[in-house]
Amino acid sequence: MKNGMKKTAAVVMAAMLMGTGAVVPAAENMGIFSQTAIVAEAASVGKVTGLKSKTLSNSEIQLNWSKVKGASGYTVYMRKNGKYNKLGDCKGTSYTVKKLPNATRENFKVRAYKTVKGKKVYGEYSANWNTATNPQACKGLKVSKVTDKEITLSWSKIGCTNYRVYMLDNGKWELVSVTNYTSCTLYNFDGNSTYKFKVRACKKDDRNVSHYGKYSSVVSAKTHKQVKITQADIDAMQKELQEYSRSKANYIREHYTEFWKFGIDYNTVDEYFALLDNELTPENAGYDDVYAIHFTDTKEDLQEFIELYKRHLDYEYKKRNDVYYVVHVDCCPNGIDVKPFPCWTVYPLY
Repeated sequence: MKNGMKKTAAVVMAAMLMGTGAVVPAAENMGIFSQTAIVAEAASVGKVTGLKSKTLSNSEIQLNWSKVKGASGYTVYMRKNGKYNKLGDCKGTSYTVKKLPNATRENFKVRAYKTVKGKKVYGEYSANWNTATNPQACKGLKVSKVTDKEITLSWSKIGCTNYRVYMLDNGKWELVSVTNYTSCTLYNFDGNSTYKFKVRACKKDDRNVSHYGKYSSVVSAKTHKQVKITQADIDAMQKELQEYSRSKANYIREHYTEFWKFGIDYNTVDEYFALLDNELTPENAGYDDVYAIHFTDTKEDLQEFIELYKRHLDYEYKKRNDVYYVVHVDCCPNGIDVKPFPCWTVYPLY
């Protein structure tokens, strides 16, 4: 067949393909009708199917797909800024993408090609495949706070969707918390017991598939021995808060001789303080807030409460420097909106 007849045959074949709605794949760097062989071979380049992936690490993703019959090779593309850019070619049905950012969602496509007279003729793109790289390993895990029944953990922030907290329970690591924050508090532990924890980050891709980073180092936390509050502890708390209240009462020390309370005379500021401590009660004096302490609280909780209440007294003295506040501690009276009963209440009286 002469060259002119070959070209005519190529044009006819291409026209037939286009007339049936078939896609005529492009050849690199040359016109599609330049060679009869190219047109014929192009018509038989199949579309890549079965594109899947396996996340290898926080920077590598392995792509796999089904073999296309007669393909000379495959070209892999990754989306960036809304456009699919070529990553590379391969002969087999697997390709590893490297040097990716950690904890990022990525989109890929693949298409097969045939090499005809030194030129690549491509088939259709595969469907898009979305996946993600793994996050980094969690670092900086530490025990931030421990009581007899609570443990608070914290760690460093990294890029991810959320964090998974695991606890060793009867020899198995169990998931105990999923959080978006870099700390969590766990509850209902036994007192005077040791527990172990580790954390790892999770990144979800657009298919809602989870990709995990490596586990953090393991930390241990021992809960405190539970010691209940006694009446002696309550008395000591009242004494400490009263003494702290007196130490802040500068106005009283400067002007105590001007006061006359309850019809009783006094000669020194200490006598006046003693008068307030012994005679001023919620029934015969005004008070602002009421703080409650349950019998089930521990001594550690009590000390934390004392420090909080001292800050409260600081605020009250700053707000009203002409008023002396004395702390009064008593059982919860009937009608107070505190549950469960019974409890101790602490009043700032004036």
